[in-house]
Amino acid sequence: MRVALLTAEYPPYSSGGVGSLSYELARGLSRAGVDVIVVTRGVGVTRIVERDGVRVYYLASPPVPPRDVWYYVLRMGGVRRVLAEERPEVIHDVSSFAAFHPWITGMAPTVVSVQGSPMLDAIRRALGAGDALRSILFELSHKLPSALVGLIKRPEIGVLVFVSRFVMLDTLARIRDGALRERLARKSLVVYNGVDVERLRAIKDRVVRDEGVEERSVVFMGRLMEYKGVTFLIKAFRHVVSELRDAVLHIVGDGPLSGVVRRLPSRLGIERNVVIHGALPRSGAMRVLARSALLTHPSLYESFGMVIAEAYAMGKPVVTHKAGYARELVEEPGAGLTVNVMDSREYAEALIALLTDRNLYRRLSQNASKFAEESLSVSAMVRGYVSAYARAVRRA
Repeated sequence: MRVALLTAEYPPYSSGGVGSLSYELARGLSRAGVDVIVVTRGVGVTRIVERDGVRVYYLASPPVPPRDVWYYVLRMGGVRRVLAEERPEVIHDVSSFAAFHPWITGMAPTVVSVQGSPMLDAIRRALGAGDALRSILFELSHKLPSALVGLIKRPEIGVLVFVSRFVMLDTLARIRDGALRERLARKSLVVYNGVDVERLRAIKDRVVRDEGVEERSVVFMGRLMEYKGVTFLIKAFRHVVSELRDAVLHIVGDGPLSGVVRRLPSRLGIERNVVIHGALPRSGAMRVLARSALLTHPSLYESFGMVIAEAYAMGKPVVTHKAGYARELVEEPGAGLTVNVMDSREYAEALIALLTDRNLYRRLSQNASKFAEESLSVSAMVRGYVSAYARAVRRA
């Protein structure tokens, strides 16, 4: 089977979960014997590269925000020409290209990955003027153009793949047209994003051997935005430090709240206990995760959370906000603790418990490793998508 993977992010031009998903999926499909081509955004000049058994078309696009929208709009013709030349049996749209250019879905049976749900907009608009404005700008740049295109032609989607049950149920529940909701439900399935469990464990083993583990350390990894909850974390960590003087919080990431995040520990008198790394290359971020005792993910919303899967692969339990994504990815597998992160003392107590209770830590760590092996591996993800491709071909 030949599959064309359409994505706005692919290494080295990626900064988030979509890029990681696209990379791991393309490599995994290739190892499973699927002929994969990737069509993605590039910088500078258009070029074709063979990477890990995958042919990657990097189509030059302006590296200015919103980068993905510029790519969708300016490279419509280029993507269509690649598809016409390669003649894939299945088109897999990972990052909403078909919403801007629905005509491509007539070129082959199309599978679309759904990375988020409408809940995020509601949360962001409730968190304050800054994030509300960013949400509005995102909607104007991403959703309005695709909605206008949809008035002319709607994409012909064979299968919708949601990254979690939470996203699928939240999305379908918001569709008021009952007949449309049932029709989309029949096309829908869930495939978790996968990570290379063996490679991540090898990284952890090497780092632990060479550098050791900071037994009282907690790490946050993600965009520094309001809905990611990083300010809730810093405020809670003040209570952690009052009980565990040697506790350390590592913050990896960058974003609109970078200035606030850098000033807040000093205001709270815990600057010696907080290490702000800023944005790190993936290798550096994984080293920090490997050295830390546990991951905390206070985001009020996630469709999935790749960093949670990466932490589980390393046997790291997590402390997250008690939200929809956490019920499915944390509570059900018993791989961490969920709390109301807006309650700083409740949040701190959960962090302290995992940093001090060895039996609790060991149990959650074992559950995390097991869940990663069984449900969050690249091989599990590949099996799910191969099934989705076959289903799309049958429906065509």
